[in-house]
Amino acid sequence: MLNRREFLQRGITFVSLSLASRYMLMQVTPGHDSVFGQASTLSANSNLLIIIQLNGGNDGLNTVIPYGSGLYYDARPKLAVPPKEILPITGQIGLHPKLANLKKLYDAGKVAIVQGVGYPNANRSHFRSTDIWMTANPDTIEKTGWLGRYLDESIARFHGVKLPAANIGGTLPLTLVGEKVVVPSIASLESYQFLTDARYPQEREKRLQLFQAINGQPFENAYLNYLAQTGIGAQQSADELQTAVKKYSSTVEYPKDPFAQGLKLIAQIIAGGIGTQILYVTIGGFDTHAEQNTAPVNHPMLLETIDKSLNAFYQDISQMGVADNIVLMTFSEFGRRVRENGSLGTDHGTAAPIFVIGDRVKGGLHGEYPSLAKLDDNGDLIYTVDFRSVYATVLEDWLGADSQAILGKKFEKLGFIVR
Repeated sequence: MLNRREFLQRGITFVSLSLASRYMLMQVTPGHDSVFGQASTLSANSNLLIIIQLNGGNDGLNTVIPYGSGLYYDARPKLAVPPKEILPITGQIGLHPKLANLKKLYDAGKVAIVQGVGYPNANRSHFRSTDIWMTANPDTIEKTGWLGRYLDESIARFHGVKLPAANIGGTLPLTLVGEKVVVPSIASLESYQFLTDARYPQEREKRLQLFQAINGQPFENAYLNYLAQTGIGAQQSADELQTAVKKYSSTVEYPKDPFAQGLKLIAQIIAGGIGTQILYVTIGGFDTHAEQNTAPVNHPMLLETIDKSLNAFYQDISQMGVADNIVLMTFSEFGRRVRENGSLGTDHGTAAPIFVIGDRVKGGLHGEYPSLAKLDDNGDLIYTVDFRSVYATVLEDWLGADSQAILGKKFEKLGFIVR
């Protein structure tokens, strides 16, 4: 059994592996078994959840638009979307014209729009409000995310699943941080593997064997032992993923932007059938303080990117025959203020809509659209649905979990999942 000195002398390098992000390796907790490298019992047909983070604070009023209210046009004389351009849902509410594909899914009953989602005493800091949404706790600082806690609670179900969850991108979101389950961030298939010096390809197999031999031994120190387990597990999950994605074959053409390519990578992971249940992807640019409709990266452009990317992804999973087992959910750290500002933009606000998309959602409008006639003391929307009710619905009706154990108390479910 190696001690600390031997560990350092042998120069084990798993903490710098490109396939295991720095944040991932910081989350190790001795005393818990890694979920990596055990025999599989989770069915590839289990319900799968995809979280789409709209980073920066999406303008909900110009996404799901209250075009039947003159107050909307009074508050936004330059930014409001003209009524004739809006894709109507009801005589009062409609979608932005750049969401034409999403509107088709809505008309097919595959999109639930949860209106007025927020929480008490809204925080307008990007950082704090993002943490609140990711941890599901507006009152205290948490070290784990709501889905990280779900993964911890469900660890027995993932026995043998080498990749129970993954973030597509760089830094691991707090949403996926738990105490028992280690979740990797995958920037690309090319980077998520055991990387060696490309100048010496003949050395790759030798280095991999050495890595496995050294890290396969027990250590006296619990942290080092867990790190070794995690390193081996990450390498195994990378190998499995590289093999699994070879099963992917599609005629669907995705847009070339990073968000669409992230969804394509998610489709590849799904096609591999390796039991992954939680996938997470982010699109940024929603902090639209100035020139919201005309900046080089503007709000209509972002909505169009989401619309076209989701359309390609939905075609893909439908052709695979797995759409019945997939739900996508969007969120943003806050909405924008009701009134436009002097820079042709909008500032940090409060409540905003959430989209829940899938073949097994109860499509339509859920919750009540916040009143434009009754704003809070800051002139912002008053939320009508607690975001933890959205989470509770997803946890219980889609993932089959005990929402109270994960969220800390019981929240009313919203009924947008068809079980």
